[in-house]
Amino acid sequence: MSKKYIHGYSHQEQQRLVKQAQYWRDKVLLRDLNLFPTENLLEIGCGTGAVLGIILDSFPHLKVAGIDLESTQIECAKHYLNTLGFDNNIDLRVGDAIQLPWPDASFDHVYAIWFLEHVSNPKAILEEAYRVLKPGGRITVTETDYETHLIWPDSPDYQYLLQSYREMFLYADGNPCIGRILGPLLTSVGFREVTNIPWAFYNFGNTEDQDLEKLVEYMHSCIQPTLMEMTRKLGKDSQRLEAGLEFFRNLTNQPECAAALTIYRASGKR
Repeated sequence: MSKKYIHGYSHQEQQRLVKQAQYWRDKVLLRDLNLFPTENLLEIGCGTGAVLGIILDSFPHLKVAGIDLESTQIECAKHYLNTLGFDNNIDLRVGDAIQLPWPDASFDHVYAIWFLEHVSNPKAILEEAYRVLKPGGRITVTETDYETHLIWPDSPDYQYLLQSYREMFLYADGNPCIGRILGPLLTSVGFREVTNIPWAFYNFGNTEDQDLEKLVEYMHSCIQPTLMEMTRKLGKDSQRLEAGLEFFRNLTNQPECAAALTIYRASGKR
């Protein structure tokens, strides 16, 4: 599927994934997500169970399953969901999304978020999602387009950092811009009634809601742990990377400042 998940599997990364899910809970994860209590949902690339925890909190009667290639993630997911009290009817498995270990027509809904950006063959994974969905079942896929991450004021060092971050996805056989092609991918494997909607998030400084500070904190938490790998694997200039990250971290200290990011939500019916 890919050389390696670019963020790694450390305890710090597992905690970051939980915070990430909480940050995007209402903005993205649950947005326009309509599920029936009797449905059976599979999350592909479930990681630490952070997203499943959010979904179950809003739809506690769902029957859910999750799969991840990394065994430590599944162990973390089992523990995390147990601490939330969601230890019943959860089928968590270690496995490859290109060969899902469930029979045809097993699920009413397949959910995947910030997963396809890390894989080399997203079409094969979507074909498997199509196979395990029941006729009439739906898929919901969410990804970021990292070329849409813009800031003001800008910095050559930050652009160097951001380009390096995108190159990390490519190095690991992923795609940092996959959000823009989710619709065509779903259509190509047979999904019907396909939509691919961009959700733009734009925040600026000097406001009382502190949304810009929260967005900066979120993006910083994503990029910062990959700096060493950018230097080691891509041969990037560590001083420029650090300078770019420091500029971004202090963005809100500028008298006029803003940041933007676009996330795509695609869905379709089997």
